[in-house]
This record gives sequence, structure tokens and C-alpha cells, in this order.
Amino acid sequence: IVGGNDTTRNTMTSSVYGLTKYPDQYDKLIADPGLISNLVPEIIRWQTPLSYMRRTANNDCEIGGKQIRKNDQILMWYLSANRDETVFDNADAIDLERHNADRHLSFGYGIHFCLGAALARLEGRVALDEVLKRWPEWEVDTANAKQALTSTVRGWESLPVTTQ
Repeated sequence: IVGGNDTTRNTMTSSVYGLTKYPDQYDKLIADPGLISNLVPEIIRWQTPLSYMRRTANNDCEIGGKQIRKNDQILMWYLSANRDETVFDNADAIDLERHNADRHLSFGYGIHFCLGAALARLEGRVALDEVLKRWPEWEVDTANAKQALTSTVRGWESLPVTTQ
């Protein structure tokens, strides 16, 4: 139940920030609210609520030409994977029409896939739909926005927003 507290909250605030940073994408969303179904995976890809996950190698192997030994500690950098330009064109930008936004690795992969992924996507769609219905216009005070300084969770300590 509490697994998505930080990640879902930070995805929501980053949606507001991201749509402010890319006003052309915000305009597309207002013109076509159906794009909200692609906004959620795109924001999760772009925001990447968790920076990394540590794992222990079960056996010797090679990854990308690097030798990994059994019991080595390995970090999987979600942010790097989700900005991989061999997978995502213009990876640093938000693109609501990105055809492969759902290929992000924010929820992990295989046996390490997040149990709450379906709930997180649902929460994102519902929350963003309600935000856009209630406050279709907002302004982020970027001068006073403050990102949280943590190595694991990417999010905001403060994101002042005013609505019209």
C-alpha cells in the first residue's frame, strides 16, 4: 500500500512541472485529452521516480563488454535507461505522441517487475485527468521550486503552483 507514496506523488508533481517546461505538449493535451493515456507512461519515463536499483549478481557474466563476477553489486540506473537515445528519440524531452513511451524501465523488468505498476498507471491517469478538469491552467513558480536531494527518489521538496 505504501510502496507508491513517493513515486506516485513525485510523478504527479513532475507532470505539472513537465507540462510547464514543455508548453507545446500541454497545448496538445488540452486540444486532445485522449493523450492522457500516453502522458502517464511518458511522464513516468521522463521523470523516472526511482533513480536506480541495486542487485547482486547470481553468477559470473558479461554485460556490455564488462565482466561481472558472482556476488558483485550492480546498479541499474533507471534514469539512464529511460533516456537511452537508441530507444527513445529526443529522450530528454516530453513527447505525448511518443510511440514507445511504455518501453520505459521505471517499473523494472521480468521477475523484478513492480507489483504496483497497474495501480500506479491507474492513479496517474485518474489524478491527471482530475487535475486537468479542475485546474486547466496553472503556473509553476520555477524560481522557488526545489528538487529533493536524495540519491534514490527523484522528486520535489517544494513545487509552488498557482491555478487560475
